[in-house]
Amino acid sequence: MDEYNETGRVEPRSEAEIFEDLRSLAQSDGALHEISRLIYRDIFVTVDGHDGHVIDDPEHRWLTSKLNKNELLLLLGLMVQSPTDHTYTAQSTNDGFASRADVLFHEFHNRMVADFTSTSDPNMHQVVEGENFIGLFAREAIYYGADSFYLHQYINFSRMRYRADATWLTQNVGLAISSILDIAKYILDRINTQLTEVGRVQRLGHQLSNRDLTNSLLIEKEDIRKQFGARSDAFFAKFATPIRAANQGFTSPFSLNAVAIAPIIEFGDYLYIPLQYRLCESIYESPFFWMMGDNEYKDMHAEHRGRFSEKTAVDILSSVFGTQNVYENVVISRNGRDHDSEIDVLVIYGEFAIVVQAKSKRVTLPARAGDTAALERDFKGAIQDPYQQAFTCIELIKAGAKCVTKDDKELELHALPRFFPMVLLSDSFPASTGLSRAMLERSDQIAPVIWDIGMLDCIAHLLPTPIDMLLYLKCRSDVFNNAVSDSEYNYLGYHIESKLALPQDCDILQLDRYYATVVDNFMIATDLGIKADRPVSILERVKIPVVSDLLRELRNADPMVASVVIDLYDFSSTALKGISRTIQEVRKEIAATKKVIKAFSIPTESGGLTYAVTLRWDAESVEAACLIGARHKYDTKSDRWYVIVDCIQTENPIDGLSPLIWPWDE
Repeated sequence: MDEYNETGRVEPRSEAEIFEDLRSLAQSDGALHEISRLIYRDIFVTVDGHDGHVIDDPEHRWLTSKLNKNELLLLLGLMVQSPTDHTYTAQSTNDGFASRADVLFHEFHNRMVADFTSTSDPNMHQVVEGENFIGLFAREAIYYGADSFYLHQYINFSRMRYRADATWLTQNVGLAISSILDIAKYILDRINTQLTEVGRVQRLGHQLSNRDLTNSLLIEKEDIRKQFGARSDAFFAKFATPIRAANQGFTSPFSLNAVAIAPIIEFGDYLYIPLQYRLCESIYESPFFWMMGDNEYKDMHAEHRGRFSEKTAVDILSSVFGTQNVYENVVISRNGRDHDSEIDVLVIYGEFAIVVQAKSKRVTLPARAGDTAALERDFKGAIQDPYQQAFTCIELIKAGAKCVTKDDKELELHALPRFFPMVLLSDSFPASTGLSRAMLERSDQIAPVIWDIGMLDCIAHLLPTPIDMLLYLKCRSDVFNNAVSDSEYNYLGYHIESKLALPQDCDILQLDRYYATVVDNFMIATDLGIKADRPVSILERVKIPVVSDLLRELRNADPMVASVVIDLYDFSSTALKGISRTIQEVRKEIAATKKVIKAFSIPTESGGLTYAVTLRWDAESVEAACLIGARHKYDTKSDRWYVIVDCIQTENPIDGLSPLIWPWDE
């Protein structure tokens, strides 16, 4: 009989009761083959092999009712506990397996939501003091949060992350990271070939049984042994779980699930590969635990892990800003001698400075289970502390502290730098986007970006120029408090399609997973080795007379003019069209009247801009334009003002730009 709470709604059963029903379902006859059907239904997507686009119906692709990776791992983790082999040898007699799984997981989700909503007031406007709200809220957000890294990123970054640990891995595991990845890639290629064949058969109209789908996820151990010899068994020992009488410690949804750690299911002469993504994820994560269990080696590995985080940040940011603008391990010193603080990676580009603190901190099992104290510790180590360190470095620099590189070179920053603090994680921190809005203690003036290296790598590929990335950093920071989403990829996709900004008369912008489609298509194509065209952003697509030429010229100009480009891109398309019309009208007036100069000025977020159209290109015209700009700078009490000079006798989109940047003084 259904139970009802105070609101009259059906009250979900206890977590333990739901878990036991899921156990019974997962250990029913033929459950393995039913799970294979669920994997095909909810995980796999169909990709056009030519252009790399996912061709599945978007409405189905982003259905929130589909089972996610964690739910399928839960079923698999319970299935392998079965003491008998009937989960895979018997013919399924449960025609309602999928619908039953959907109902139980829906109830399970409702249980989690009910747990954290019970700690708030009925209107959800205020958290009840002293309750475990944030831990229970995070538990649901983490469990159902979007994945961060893509397959090819896990493979590429795993190779770099554990390269320095090759000797330990070889001596203690029997194979280095290069061998682990070679075997994994062989397995993934074989499975992908089999999946492609299934897709071909289905397109021909043939119906495949659940056992056929299971067979498409199998690979013979002997095939792997022929390719890799004794290393194969070392690989199986770390990444495979027996199909029965295993994982007995998995006694609740948030306890340790052996299948999540070793996601290949081993039975007889075969390996079952249910979730390719989880295999790659485990390869990236698991060696850390192996080495941290060695008391004599763990400090060395921690040093290697920290070095990987910083080196990866340097490499990715250098691909966008150039190696000459990216510095590692920069010491901040007020007197040139003492070590007041340190920046892991510092990017200096014109007026802009990106202060990056790269950390290796993960979400622990207690935090995933809803323990508020554990979550707060994890959040503090992964996000709060590095943000505070970045902010402290920024405040020191503003106060006149020196920035010194690891080779004792003092860096020169702009007199009035514009800062972006960045917290960069080497491990995925699920739900970090939402948790940061709720938990981060920060300055009202500077909102950070909180990304993992998978996100930064993706942004570097989709926004590959300094102006592109700087603008996105600004946009993301601007909407930190007012745009809500469960994934950073949703923000990026929205930015590419529309520019990330809060619409007028809008207090909150909520972005669902559909907005990540443009990003997902590109990254999945890369996963499959398909060369896909980079999606063109709205800023590249917009065509506005005069202004488009002006922006194109400025995008490739000296870094010192980057700030004015960011300010112009910050305008709406309507405002830019208005600027375009004004420029054209002033040009016509100068050509007709032969006036020496005519200018108009507009305020921007950082200060303002004077656009001067001149009859001639000479020193007097430039000086006159700068005087006009300086007057507006003073009148508006601005620290920053930019002067653009446009001579009608040249064909250049822009003939000169003078930044008038100094602290305003009466």
